[in-house]
Amino acid sequence: MQDNKSGKEGLLRISDLDRETGVAVGTIKFYIREGLLPAPTLKTGRNMAYYDHSFIERIRMIKELQTKRFLPLDVIRAILDRDDAIISQSEIDTMVSLEGTFYEAIHYAPGHPPITVAEAAKRFDLEEQGIRYNIELGILTPVIRDGEEVLEGQDLLLLECFADLQRAGIDEGFVPAELAMPKYVKAIDALAREELKMFTQAATAKVDDPAQVARMALDGLKLTERVIVLVRRKVMLRAIQELRMDAETESTGTGD
Repeated sequence: MQDNKSGKEGLLRISDLDRETGVAVGTIKFYIREGLLPAPTLKTGRNMAYYDHSFIERIRMIKELQTKRFLPLDVIRAILDRDDAIISQSEIDTMVSLEGTFYEAIHYAPGHPPITVAEAAKRFDLEEQGIRYNIELGILTPVIRDGEEVLEGQDLLLLECFADLQRAGIDEGFVPAELAMPKYVKAIDALAREELKMFTQAATAKVDDPAQVARMALDGLKLTERVIVLVRRKVMLRAIQELRMDAETESTGTGD
């Protein structure tokens, strides 16, 4: 009787989670170590812990994403570990269904057959070290084709852009990549994740046809890219104007 009064009432042991989900105790402990599951709800001793019922649904989600969707653990963690709330199973299904749609769109670039990093460096007159740096940042994502690491699709279009920047004089000597690129990656990563979150929630709630969701996702991707470019230009202009006004204020001595 004392156990119920100490806060264990309604909680589950790890063996209960095993029975309810069909996931072995050792695997559940692994999920906890890897951060896929939070710490136990209540720990009463070194080898005794209790879990609330939310663990059951979360373990089932992990099992679904890992065994049926074949997603790696880091992707599963990114899906589940959100500050607001655990997303619903239907939202997960929507997100996973978009993976193939976006992959095809991102990796398709007509007239650009796959090439190795060394070949890319020669074709675009870029330093191989710089290409490798962008791979480390996750900007470029090589794939294995016939046992060889190659760049393809829009990675090659990105390299064309880098080559154009270099020809325009905006190269390593002007702004070092280690100063600029991490800032771009951080800002774009945060924006893309927020966009995906908003789209997934809206599509799950309002659209039943997966094909329509895919079409809307691709259309939205193309159209919002135009919006982002135009908004960036306007923000850049506004920042220039504000800097000019600050400089004029200082030069006239009217500032505080």
